[in-house]
Amino acid sequence: MESGAKSGRSIGPCRLEDEGWVLSGPAAQRLFDKSGIGIPLPGNELLMQPCEVLFCARHRHLELESDWLEGQLSDSAELLHETAALEAMRVPGEQVVLANVVGKVSPKTIVSDGSWALRWSRSSNLKTGIAASEVVWVRDFEPIQWDSLYRWAAEVTAQGRIAEILIVDEEMGVTTYRVNPAEPAGALADINLEEILATESSLIGGRWDGAFMSRDIELPEQLGTPLPEGKWLDEDEVRILEDAADENGSISLLRDILARKLLPRPGFKYGTRWRLYEHSVGEEHAPWLLQPEWLAPHDWAQACLAARLANGVHKTWLCGFQIDEKWCYLALQRPPAEGRWSGFRH
Repeated sequence: MESGAKSGRSIGPCRLEDEGWVLSGPAAQRLFDKSGIGIPLPGNELLMQPCEVLFCARHRHLELESDWLEGQLSDSAELLHETAALEAMRVPGEQVVLANVVGKVSPKTIVSDGSWALRWSRSSNLKTGIAASEVVWVRDFEPIQWDSLYRWAAEVTAQGRIAEILIVDEEMGVTTYRVNPAEPAGALADINLEEILATESSLIGGRWDGAFMSRDIELPEQLGTPLPEGKWLDEDEVRILEDAADENGSISLLRDILARKLLPRPGFKYGTRWRLYEHSVGEEHAPWLLQPEWLAPHDWAQACLAARLANGVHKTWLCGFQIDEKWCYLALQRPPAEGRWSGFRH
């Protein structure tokens, strides 16, 4: 846990310059050396962004003019929420450098497009150490663009860093999630599509919501729900057997799942379209829960619920979507306990 300045000791006011707020005096170098706050300037000065200034006012006894916060909120209405995100990582002792000034602290560090900040662990050296993660903070009601999120996570992961999302709610609480591109794959046998198509004429019953296949017809274990009398196939599975047109992408997605040698089963009990098995049902639990983009959460409040449910049953929640006609999968996961930056309520 970070320790603040000595109780009762003020470290003085800041002055506004073009790139931020500047603090002068002996406390400036101490704030950077001990806590990684701000950007050191010549003459024993420290350049800070508004959220860092407010953090220091709360935790480092920095004096602010009485109307400072009012003026800053008129320029940036979300300063309080941004500061909550910063506090969530800084209060436990992590070192955070805002993306727009990373080059001044660590010139060789590459920042991914869209990142708000980079996080170094509390024991790492900002100038010589490697950043542990790149961070984006969002409000809980903000919409999610899954393909854009995937591209950002892929870029961050390629740098060898964790892609972290800090979600700030209405009471300034923070919830942390990690996102990363996923490549779910199973260990089942390949499916011969020609043989499957030949069984279409054996379907029995209405087909708009599924159909029955007698046990006299052998189907791969990846298709259909086993019954004593045969198998029940859902609408998408029926449409694969019929080689039907792919109207909304669901058939294409199911084909990709099968091509990955996975075994899909309905995910209704978990609030998703499918649960995915790596091996036969009964050999192990399904490691993944998959939701196609058109059924996926539209904002972060909904995404939190989906991922929390998956985490509660020891599964990874995936969103599936197409980029350039290729199916991509993004995992949304709760981090381990030591990486849950949960916020600091006042």
